[in-house]
Amino acid sequence: MIKKYSTVLILIIISVLSTCLFLYKLTSSPPCLNADEVTNAYDAYSILTTGKDQYGTFLPLRFKSFGDYKLPLLTYMSVPFIRVFGLTEEAIRLVNLPFVFFFPFVLYFLAFELFNKKSVAITAAVLSGFSPGLQLLGRQAHEGYMTTFFLTLLLLFFVRLSKKENFKNYLYFFVTLLISLFGYHFSRLWAGFYFLGFLFLLFKKHIKISGVVVFLLVFVLFGITDVIYSPTRIKNLLFFNHIGLSLKINELRGNGGSRLLYNKLTIGGLDLVNQHLKYFSPQFLSINGDENARFGFPGISPITFIEYLLIFVGLYYLFKNKEKWRYFILLALLFAPLSASFSWAGLSITRSIFVFIPVILITSYGFTSLARLSNFGTILLVIGYMILNFYSWDFYFNQYPKRAVVTRAWQCGYRELADYVKSNYNNFDKFYITRKNGQPYIYFLFYFKYLPSEYQKQAVLTPPDEYGFGQIKEFDKFYFELPSTKDINKSVIIGYPDDFEEDEKPYLKEIKVGPETMFMIKEIK
Repeated sequence: MIKKYSTVLILIIISVLSTCLFLYKLTSSPPCLNADEVTNAYDAYSILTTGKDQYGTFLPLRFKSFGDYKLPLLTYMSVPFIRVFGLTEEAIRLVNLPFVFFFPFVLYFLAFELFNKKSVAITAAVLSGFSPGLQLLGRQAHEGYMTTFFLTLLLLFFVRLSKKENFKNYLYFFVTLLISLFGYHFSRLWAGFYFLGFLFLLFKKHIKISGVVVFLLVFVLFGITDVIYSPTRIKNLLFFNHIGLSLKINELRGNGGSRLLYNKLTIGGLDLVNQHLKYFSPQFLSINGDENARFGFPGISPITFIEYLLIFVGLYYLFKNKEKWRYFILLALLFAPLSASFSWAGLSITRSIFVFIPVILITSYGFTSLARLSNFGTILLVIGYMILNFYSWDFYFNQYPKRAVVTRAWQCGYRELADYVKSNYNNFDKFYITRKNGQPYIYFLFYFKYLPSEYQKQAVLTPPDEYGFGQIKEFDKFYFELPSTKDINKSVIIGYPDDFEEDEKPYLKEIKVGPETMFMIKEIK
């Protein structure tokens, strides 16, 4: 009994420390809210105040947002935070707080269910609580983090169901599956992964055919919403639909290559394999991480180099000790980056974040296996891990938000721009604002706390572009394109520095974030 309570106390301490790390500088690193965070916050605000999204749809199962029809889990999870803290930056950033706190618990129970070793389970809990690869995505209002939480929970219930088929385990599994499907798009592939797992359990006679039937019914129930809303964003991100692949194939054929040898299946397949393998490289896992500065940066290691080496140690001991779940864990590791590999958008943690779950499990097993060999070696590993992990977090908190490429990637400057517009709102008839960087309209809705009931009457989204996004051209006094004529009065033109002539820049106002000029403002009275 004492040992049981001591384990709970250890897990609580890990979770509290992880939560403190999460709360530290939450609104300053990352340095700004990006457009996706803001639209989720405003839709949650709109649901809270009107029961409808920003376009006037009652309790949607897809949020139209920028025309990409976002899955709804994060937005609905944001509603209570918006209710308590208001439409603020802090409110939307806190949405992942419950998942940050409980993630170490889930990893502990999962590792213990797989290996029945408390030392491995505690190690997994620690690594999950302080892993930059996991936690950096949790620090922003991103649906990938909470979806990974539910997919990890789903893995736990799958293991339990394989051991004991009963109503409770089925209920937990299918409810968690349905929630995760409404979380983030990569959960679709994981549904397929677990469906194959169900077929395997059926073959092994661990479950009945009724379990497979219910699985199909749950997936069909979710699939109906896809049919109703017809989201295009996934199709636009598919690697095989990218124009770059077609250009590459045409170039190869133009140099004399045969259509039989150079086509989407062969060239695309080779590129897909190469892209997939990059997700297991030290460059991705331990050095650079995501290629988008919004989700990663050189100097912030998703996992430390020590953890990377322990992956190989863990795999060795998993198979040496003939652990029952060794093949399943390896398969989950290899499968995890698949949704990211299918995308043309470069190396992405947001689409491959679940890879850190099998990595943590394998690393924890490798660490505890080595720990049995030498106490001194164990101390060195722990000290090395703590030092390397400290440097990643220190860089993230103190260096990362000051980099110019980071502030631009995060679409910084809109908060300061909104303050300027608020103080000058009554002095001008129109505000012309560039839309070179994302979706500026949503920032003005957010920072003005614009009444959703009023905006819903004005919301008109253009058809989606080649990336799957539409645009809001105007609302209220705001026009989201620069004027084509100079014959305007009582107006403000807000653009990037390259939108203005050099000889007029000295007379313009500037919106700066740190030393960087984000916007320039021309007042016409």
